Amino acid sequence: MKVKIAHIGLTILTSLLFITTASAQRTQSGQPSLRVSSLYNGLFVGAEAFYEQYTLSGYWQTGVSGNLYKAKLSSGDTLDYLHVIAEGGFLFRLAGTRSRSLNLYAGGGALAGVEMLDPFNSLPEHIALSQKQTSFIYGVYAQGVLEWFVARKFAILLQASSPITFGSGIRIVNGNVGIGLKLNL
Repeated sequence: MKVKIAHIGLTILTSLLFITTASAQRTQSGQPSLRVSSLYNGLFVGAEAFYEQYTLSGYWQTGVSGNLYKAKLSSGDTLDYLHVIAEGGFLFRLAGTRSRSLNLYAGGGALAGVEMLDPFNSLPEHIALSQKQTSFIYGVYAQGVLEWFVARKFAILLQASSPITFGSGIRIVNGNVGIGLKLNL
């Protein structure tokens, strides 16, 4: 009788392991991850690197990014300007599969960094900038991320973000789209 009960218990336990998916552990609360992404803003490719940690409703992120942008001057020349930014925020899980292999997140956060005008000295010498070449910028950003786990600890990301930078002498709102890789630690 005891053997039969143990056999039934083992059968139920084994069935539960196959019916309920253990792959949801890839986004369990407290799970840390590293993310690197390549960003495209319409003219140039930038990059970012983040440390992230999942919660029950999404994940926290903190990291750095660098983006090169262009602006047209009244002379017809083009001014390059570089943003090097530290940022941190929270993204909420809007939707996800039961196994958490495909997730959609949206959220935002705060940022601070520097803006460098003409970082490569590519403007002609006769054009003088009336602004400081390096200035402090700060602001907020909105971000959306589609996360697809192709393996238990490895995901491919598609993302879009829109940083709003105050203190910028060129443009306050910029947009980026990107593709990235995430590794759960």
